[in-house]
Amino acid sequence: MFSFFKNKSVIPEFEFINTFSEKDFYFVRTKQWMWVTKEEIALVHKDEKGFIKTTTMDFWFQEMFLDADGLKTISEYLLLLVKQFQDDKMKVPKDLDQFMIKTLLSLKNDLNAIEFSPMPNQLKEDFKNPIE
Repeated sequence: MFSFFKNKSVIPEFEFINTFSEKDFYFVRTKQWMWVTKEEIALVHKDEKGFIKTTTMDFWFQEMFLDADGLKTISEYLLLLVKQFQDDKMKVPKDLDQFMIKTLLSLKNDLNAIEFSPMPNQLKEDFKNPIE
């Protein structure tokens, strides 16, 4: 009775994450960063010649980088993302797991901004807070 009042948020069956060998790995930031605006950060690093370079990122890359605290696994992170969609009363994308993993892999392999570990990691002091 009154079932139309219930939130009928459907959670897709995420199959991609089940095939991902590092789904139970933790992920942690490995680059310094700074605020560029109130809503945008930039990664800060030195290039091979010692010059300081900054890299800005798209929204999801930035969010996942900031969430890389070394204390949650990739599988646990998917559940957190699902909850965010549900809390915002948004439909959970059926390929959220694939999108999340591809973004994390790009942060790891392309930007060298995070690393995966089979054990929880504490953030190194240099990476906890933005540089000023």
